[in-house]
Amino acid sequence: MYAISRIQAKPGIWCWSVSFRRRGKAYYRQFYDVGRGGPRKALAAARAWRDRQLKQLRTLSRREFCEIVRSSNRSGVPGVYFLSPREQPDGVWQAQLRLPDGHKATKTFGVHRYGFHGAFGRAVAARRKMLKGVENRPYLYHSTAKRLAQKKKASARVRTRLRR
Repeated sequence: MYAISRIQAKPGIWCWSVSFRRRGKAYYRQFYDVGRGGPRKALAAARAWRDRQLKQLRTLSRREFCEIVRSSNRSGVPGVYFLSPREQPDGVWQAQLRLPDGHKATKTFGVHRYGFHGAFGRAVAARRKMLKGVENRPYLYHSTAKRLAQKKKASARVRTRLRR
C-alpha cells in the first residue's frame, strides 16, 4: 500500500504507520490497533488520513522536480555540469535533462571554443530551453498518489465552475 506499512511499535503492540514526503516536508502518523478497535479499523483510519493529507497537499510538478538543485551539483544550476573528457583537456560545460522515457537530452559546449564563462552561459541557456519542453504535470509514480492528485484537480475544477 502506498505510504502505509504495518509495524510493531512495542512488543505485542501493533499499528499501521503512514509516512510520505511532499516538497521536502515529512508527514507521519501511527494508527494503533488497540485504540481503534482492531487492525481493520486502524487500517481504515490510516487510509482515510493519508487520503485526506494527499488531497490537500500540492504535488511537485515534473518541471519543478527538474529545477531542484541537487546536493552533488557544483555549478549552482540544476542539470549543468563541468566535464573533463580526454579529447578536450580544457573541459566542457554540459546541459542535461532526463526525459520521461528514460533517455537523456544533452548539449555540450567546449571551453576551448567559447571560453569558460561563455561555455557555461550557453549550457545554462540550453538547459532553460530544454526545460520549456517539459510538461508541467504532477511528478508522481505510484498509482494511489496519481489517483488522489487527479481527484484534487477535478474537485478544484468543479469549485471554479461553481464560483462563476
